[in-house]
Parts: sequence; C-alpha cells; structure tokens
Amino acid sequence: MTAVVKIIGLIVYGFMAWVAITKPLTLGANFSTGLLVVLALVHLIECWMFRETIAKAPGSRAWHLLNVFLYGVFHMMLIRRELDDELESLQEFEESAS
Repeated sequence: MTAVVKIIGLIVYGFMAWVAITKPLTLGANFSTGLLVVLALVHLIECWMFRETIAKAPGSRAWHLLNVFLYGVFHMMLIRRELDDELESLQEFEESAS
C-alpha cells in the first residue's frame, strides 16, 4: 500500500515540476511552484522533528531522511512499524531466554 502511495507521490511531484518548468508565469505554474515549496518546507520540518526516530531506525539514516523528505509521514509509518516489530521480536527473545 505504501509503495503505491510513494509512486503516486513521485508522479504528482514530477507533474507539478513539469508544469512549473514548462508553463512559466501561468496560474498552474505559480500554484505548482508554491505547493512544491510548501511541501519541501513541511517535509524539512518533519525531518527535523523525527530525527531521533530516524536515528533509531534500522538501515541507512540518509536513506530514511531522503524518504521522509519525499514522502513525510507515509515513510514514518514504515519506520515506526519496523521499530515496533524489532521491539516485539526482542521481547519475544527475552521471554524465551528466561
């Protein structure tokens, strides 16, 4: 499900960038540029807000930062799910060891 959302997001970003570049000084270009700037700022803030959770996530921190910048909370849902699974497997291991 999240892969589909990510693909759709990239298509929408690409379309907005295409409109902004190929149709300068039009309402569509102004709207696309403004929306892309707002999304970039919001996702930068999300990267900063979730930096501790991203640091705890398994895998590359740079890859997670890039994904949070592109997809925001949709990627954070995946990170949280991974962390919850990791915690659950650790708890199961501790229970089996005792």
